[in-house]
Amino acid sequence: MSVSRAKPGLAANVWKVGAGTLSTAAALVSILSYTNSVKGFVGFPKKPPLPSVPETRWVGLAPSADTMTALGDSLQLAVTATDQRGAAQVGITPAWTSTEDGVASVDQGGRVMARGPGMTTIVVSVGRVTARSRITVRQTPAAVRLSDTLIRIPEGERVRPLAQVVDARGRTIVGSTPAWRTSDAAVVALDSLGQATGMSPGEATLTATHGELQAPLRVEVLAVPASVTVVGGEDQRAPAGRALSTPVTAQIVSRTGRPVPGVPVEFRIQGGEGSTTASADTSDARGNVRTIWTLGNVPGRQHLAIAVEAVKVTPVLTAEADPVAGNTHVTLVSEDLAGNVGDTLGQPMRIRVTDSLGAALADLPAVWTTPDGGSVVSLSGRTDSLGEARARWKLGPKAGRQRVQVQVGNPRTMPIFTARAAALPGAAASIVMRGGDAQTGTVATVLPRVILLQAADRLGNPVPDARLALLPKTGSVPDSGIRTDSMGQAKVRWTLGHAMGPQRMIVRAEGVPGTLELSARARSGKPTKLEFLPLRSAGGSAKSAAKSLTVQLADDYGNPIADRTVRFRSASGAVSPARATTDAQGQARVRWTPARKAVKASLVAEVLGTDARATLTLP
Repeated sequence: MSVSRAKPGLAANVWKVGAGTLSTAAALVSILSYTNSVKGFVGFPKKPPLPSVPETRWVGLAPSADTMTALGDSLQLAVTATDQRGAAQVGITPAWTSTEDGVASVDQGGRVMARGPGMTTIVVSVGRVTARSRITVRQTPAAVRLSDTLIRIPEGERVRPLAQVVDARGRTIVGSTPAWRTSDAAVVALDSLGQATGMSPGEATLTATHGELQAPLRVEVLAVPASVTVVGGEDQRAPAGRALSTPVTAQIVSRTGRPVPGVPVEFRIQGGEGSTTASADTSDARGNVRTIWTLGNVPGRQHLAIAVEAVKVTPVLTAEADPVAGNTHVTLVSEDLAGNVGDTLGQPMRIRVTDSLGAALADLPAVWTTPDGGSVVSLSGRTDSLGEARARWKLGPKAGRQRVQVQVGNPRTMPIFTARAAALPGAAASIVMRGGDAQTGTVATVLPRVILLQAADRLGNPVPDARLALLPKTGSVPDSGIRTDSMGQAKVRWTLGHAMGPQRMIVRAEGVPGTLELSARARSGKPTKLEFLPLRSAGGSAKSAAKSLTVQLADDYGNPIADRTVRFRSASGAVSPARATTDAQGQARVRWTPARKAVKASLVAEVLGTDARATLTLP
């Protein structure tokens, strides 16, 4: 018995009562408490209120601990309460609670009901004083219960027999699993997971055990058709309305692959025309059935089912009825097929297939190819209910006319159908030099060869009507803004600047990042200017001393002219050499010794074949 006392100081005397007296008092208190609780609504006459009950000092609960062995079992707890004088209290109203209702619940009469395995504490309160009883629910195995008394297993199939360990009230004991054994493993075998496999036709007994508890289960293994295996005649094709060349053959077998003879089989044409030489057959000693299949007159896929009543899965064979060119027409539905090279056309390719009367032919295979590069992706693979097949066409990299081809049906009975599209060049992505770069010409003149430029898209195709901007760093062009022609080309005439040496011109194209740089080299023009540079004395008297002389040869723009011969002559005195060649700076050097007696000395320099001439006269 669990006992709880009130706090010290509430009463001067504490009564000691024997266990037997407490049990009797407890029962009396519970009965009186229950009786008082129902007075007033079950027909008892209403009485004047009782005097106030003295404060409870001690509460006892019996039993203080107990164990319940089956779910649904009940237990009655008894509560006893005494006041400060140790007298048993009558008319109290105890309050009952369970710390784990899922293990055991308690009603307000102290009756405990087992709900699930585990441990809980039942708490009773009278006023401010409580008592506790620890209740354990521990199911005890009482029997092994089977879900069936007989199971039938097709040969080769697995079944998990079901058994449960239960307590005395038939409630399942969670976590307690019975073990199985077989009386004949050649008929029924058991694996480590407790699954039973039908090994061969016959009968055996499976026994579920748990400790000393046992339950027998009778098992019958049946030899029944389990599947239909097609062994010949699959994936054939023939012109529509013709018989297939290979008979359709199937075998009826059990789950372990053994042939099953004497099984009725039905051949069913599905969804269309066609026929078989035998609409039904019975499997022979090898489990085989046969028929010859004649296709219907409508092209497309046709289907034949092989049905066995005892088999859930019915195999369905598919054969291709090929269209014939004489009764099949392919037309292009798509219009205005055009797009940029390397891009996918904005609308799908569409063809329509009909018979000679214009009726749509559905479910025909359509295989697309692109002989000119690019790619094509079928959107269906077969014609739809309108007889149409669609594909996405990505054009190849070469501008111009491109082809896409589609093979409808069998190439042995149908020709390839070809459609074309205009592959347009894309936007200009680069400028390419096709000729005229790195020329050499005379200053201030037009280069001898035309400069040929070409605008190209990202795939290298010429781009017509592309806008080009010409920016010569030196020299000039007739027009700084030009456009490419229908071949994507533009011709430029470049007039060089006045300074000899390297010259540059920049070319830009609208929408193209970067630039193209052209180069040329300008050589000097015709010799037109010849002059003596200031004299340098070589010693002696001012007039008769030898003098080192330098002449400068240049064109109209002052560019020095090299490698030209200058002839010198003097009527008074000697000059050496009489002919000199200009160097890279256009200069030639001589020594002149004027005559001593000359009144007026002069020296003439000239370039033969030109108007370039200079005279030096000494006073």
